[in-house]
Amino acid sequence: MALQPQYFVTGSILRHIFSMAHTSMLALVAMVLVDALDLFFLSLLGDVDVVAGLGFAWPLIFFTLAVSLGISTAMTALVSRAEGQGDRERARVFATHILLFGLGLSVLMTIILWLAAPHMLSLLGAVGRAHALGTSYLQIVMLCLPVLVLSMSSGALLRAIGAKQRSMWAKVAGAVTNGVLDPIFIFGFGWGVEGAAWATVISRVVIMVIAFYGVRNVHNMLGRFDAATFTKDLGEIAKVTVPVGLAKIGPPMASGFIMASMAKFGSDAVAAMAIIERIAPFAFVGYMALPQAIGPIIGQNFAAGRGDRLRAIWHTVWGLIIGYGIVVAGGLYLFSDQLAALFRATPDTAVLLGQFCTAIAPLYMFLGLQYSSHTFFNVTGRPNLAMIADLTKELLGVIPLVWLGSVYFGAAGVLWGQVAGICLFGALTGMMSYRLACRPVAAIVDSRPKVGEASLQR
Repeated sequence: MALQPQYFVTGSILRHIFSMAHTSMLALVAMVLVDALDLFFLSLLGDVDVVAGLGFAWPLIFFTLAVSLGISTAMTALVSRAEGQGDRERARVFATHILLFGLGLSVLMTIILWLAAPHMLSLLGAVGRAHALGTSYLQIVMLCLPVLVLSMSSGALLRAIGAKQRSMWAKVAGAVTNGVLDPIFIFGFGWGVEGAAWATVISRVVIMVIAFYGVRNVHNMLGRFDAATFTKDLGEIAKVTVPVGLAKIGPPMASGFIMASMAKFGSDAVAAMAIIERIAPFAFVGYMALPQAIGPIIGQNFAAGRGDRLRAIWHTVWGLIIGYGIVVAGGLYLFSDQLAALFRATPDTAVLLGQFCTAIAPLYMFLGLQYSSHTFFNVTGRPNLAMIADLTKELLGVIPLVWLGSVYFGAAGVLWGQVAGICLFGALTGMMSYRLACRPVAAIVDSRPKVGEASLQR
């Protein structure tokens, strides 16, 4: 049964956040578990070049995830605002147009990235077997970029109307599929890196099928396509997608620079970074789940003019970020040695991994603050502000500080440079978003964008 519009504008904010966050967290755990499982099973081969190859491939995979996130953010922002204004039919039309836009863009990007993959890995510093293995993995995974876009956008649509359970179970089913197929393809069929890649592809297909079925058949959230309305809606979609997409270019660029910096210190350093970039999303999945949870809640209350609830949302978010960060950092500190053993890290790799788990992890609270702040900017019609903040953080914060750290402190300096940029810009964006949330109610209502106003007058 389809849920009613304006689902989040009444009731307990903390209850809404927990209700959305726990399902988003389980869904994201399942999603990041796919990458972690690939790395874990491949690490059992005992070949550092395999782990390094995945490390070099990760920035480009991160880029495809960023593009998918940009399109799903447009889905969250536009659909939740239409829902907040009580217009379910407009939300359905937006959903259809965003899915079609994402499908066309992702097909074009698949062709470009598949052809460019070997050259991009060379630019990141990959050579020899690490280059060949990374290219093989990357080109297979790239084939399912349209599937990834459709699955993430469908999941965002389900969350925007409050149907968080189906979005969660779609990703859980994908992770289970990947976990079953990884050992079969890698060891049973002897496919190695290619086996891990094909397991990832199939798992993403499973996610898409379940999520899209919920969108189309269960909640009836696909509207009638109209070419004239689609042309008009492209402007609305671009207002969110383009700034978010540009903003999400920054992290893959920074990730690529980090990998290239680590490559100067050998395969052990690259392997350490590859493990950290799988552990961090898994450990701090709550910081990725929280923005997904609060996005629809902010969007509906913003469109309904509930400035009082916007401020209450932020007070709750700050407390959740701090509490979650303390718990996770403590867990990483206690189990740092076990993690190194789990991934069969070499002594040099284990040293870098230990520094992350014991000293750097607590500072990731600022990353949670940054993610939530960017969601607030995007959903309340200020995607350009999120874009500027994200690009500035990566290009003027992380990259210069990583370079300085690598010059003066070696491989460990790369890790510290990265987290220094996160702390600086996480604090800045957090203060900025909180000040906006604390504006008077009348000012929030007056600045509220009218969703699809032109097309509504047709």
